[in-house]
Amino acid sequence: MYNANTKSILNDFFNFLKKPNDQQIHLSTKNKFSLIFKLLILELLFTLIIVTPLNYLIDEFITIKSPSLDYKFNTIYAIIALMVLIVPFVEEIMFRSILRYNSIFSKWIDREKWDRYFPYLVYTMSIAFGLVHASNYYNDSLSFYLLLPLIILSQLSGGFVLSYIRVRINFYYGFIYHALWNLIAALIIPSIVLLMSCPIKDHSKNYSLEIDEKILFNQNEIQSISIDSRDNKVYKIDAEQLFLQDILDQIYGEEKYYVDEYLIDMDFSSKQGVTKEEFKKILEKEYDIE
Repeated sequence: MYNANTKSILNDFFNFLKKPNDQQIHLSTKNKFSLIFKLLILELLFTLIIVTPLNYLIDEFITIKSPSLDYKFNTIYAIIALMVLIVPFVEEIMFRSILRYNSIFSKWIDREKWDRYFPYLVYTMSIAFGLVHASNYYNDSLSFYLLLPLIILSQLSGGFVLSYIRVRINFYYGFIYHALWNLIAALIIPSIVLLMSCPIKDHSKNYSLEIDEKILFNQNEIQSISIDSRDNKVYKIDAEQLFLQDILDQIYGEEKYYVDEYLIDMDFSSKQGVTKEEFKKILEKEYDIE
């Protein structure tokens, strides 16, 4: 009987990483959920301790560019349907469904050969899972490709964890783990970060700026933007439920500058006006604009 304590899970997981084997473990439903929750906590710690500092370090060398979501895909219902349910299910079918020997495979390959090639299959599918997520970005520089293994480190590690769960338990627990991870990454962590932060307020003799950041686009609330910009100066901006990138595009022209995805309400006013370059510097107090 498999021991589902944390030490045993870690030992078995690292042995699996060294040489994956197609062996299922027999656990009660309670212990199966205990296993995936412990792995979830361990992967969150890995992300916090290793991945997040690496991301900050990478940001010193290159700007990791990702396209803004379409507003209709940034609602609570769309994120739950797509990111939490549909995408994990499809990805588990694509990358993990074949990671168990069954009656269909037995018609093409005997068990001895399957066991011999199984480690390569796990490595291939786990790495492929990580590489697919490179499509989340649209960088095309040499530095981006050189740093890509570190940029997608979270997806690579996640690919191996999901492969382990799929093999040791079954497909459905892998899907549950994947769905929980996406829920945490897409909704829970951003919500906690936002709750811990305060609205941005920047006032001077020449201007007033207030920005409220949002996690989700609310289709029941107004989305609008009004910009008063003349003679290379910005006098007034009143925006509700806009990505900061879209505001920059309207002021400076599309693809002139890049900023990470921030959904915001913005209220900016200046009687004398500030130059567009000055306005950019004001925003750069809070945001990295490239």
